[in-house]
Amino acid sequence: MKVAFVSRWGVQCGIATYTDQLILSLEKQGINCECLAEALIGIKEIPVQSDAKFARCWNGRHGNYDGIFRRLMKSKPSVVHFQHEFGLMDNPGGILELLPKIRAIGTSIVVTPHTVMPRPNPKNWFFINVLSQVDGIIAHNKDMQRTLKKWGHSSKSIHVIPHGTPEDCMVHNRQEARKLLFLPESDDVVIAISLGFISPGKMQHEAVDAILELAQEGLIDTSRFLYIIAGSPGQNDEQNIEYCRKLHKKIDESRAWNFIRIIPNFIDRRDLPLYYGAANFVITGSHQTFFSVSGRSHQEMAYGMPSISSDARLLSDLGEGRSLKYDSSFALKSHILTMVRDPYLRHSMERRCLDFAKETSWTNVAKKHVELYKKLKGIGN
Repeated sequence: MKVAFVSRWGVQCGIATYTDQLILSLEKQGINCECLAEALIGIKEIPVQSDAKFARCWNGRHGNYDGIFRRLMKSKPSVVHFQHEFGLMDNPGGILELLPKIRAIGTSIVVTPHTVMPRPNPKNWFFINVLSQVDGIIAHNKDMQRTLKKWGHSSKSIHVIPHGTPEDCMVHNRQEARKLLFLPESDDVVIAISLGFISPGKMQHEAVDAILELAQEGLIDTSRFLYIIAGSPGQNDEQNIEYCRKLHKKIDESRAWNFIRIIPNFIDRRDLPLYYGAANFVITGSHQTFFSVSGRSHQEMAYGMPSISSDARLLSDLGEGRSLKYDSSFALKSHILTMVRDPYLRHSMERRCLDFAKETSWTNVAKKHVELYKKLKGIGN
């Protein structure tokens, strides 16, 4: 069986990372994969883990998808699997013209909508017209499935397959990791960390404000606590760069550099064991979103990281005792104090995260994809 993915590939983008990790696991199970990738449009290129063939044959910014069909005619896959995100494919009309051509050559069509909008919404015609013409729709959780059903899609076409979680993730020894990162090595110092793009949508300012207030109120011993924000301003966008500057300014004016630090650089996945190994817990923020699932949240659980996370749909998998959820500045401050003072809670959350990571491993998720592909092609019935 051959599966062609339509996606971003090899760039600093969550969809590209998702596709790379899924293909890597599918290939281990004997599925021949290729990626029909979006052209490079200014996003930084990064190495991929998979050895799959790829061809950059479409441009989401221009809404030009003609190259997808030309490539499909050459490769003739059994299934074409679209990884859809609104920022990638901003011309639903072009996709609508493409689908009948794909169907005419006998290729099954699967779509994973990484963002699902509730009804009513101005972009509802994408869900009505496009998703109604495909053979299978993958929803990452029950909430996304329920929302898709409200659009009128048949339950038979919607398949719940969770977002995958990286496997074999081991953190560095804490003291050694801190030494290598030039951080306080003493176990008496509790370190919280936020990894990922620095941008208003990730709400790092909320954590900074909460920690500054806790310090001013004398509730945190700043000689035994450190908060680190590490990541590049998202896509080098000017708004995100300015946001990062404002965070620097606030910390500088508060004279808080001894307990709050910003590392404005992209953190390579090879360095994740160091950063997670050095930290005691994670703070993960996001503004409220449509229905979606964060790959970053699964990355954190893969390393067994206890966390504090905002009550956003994007971070819904950080639930069931795997994270302390907040919906206000008061709750955030309270959770930070709890995490700092309760190592037993951190340890129990670590176990729950690792259990969930095992359940949603990319190996298990890839098996569910293979079952769906075979079902659509009538294999093994």
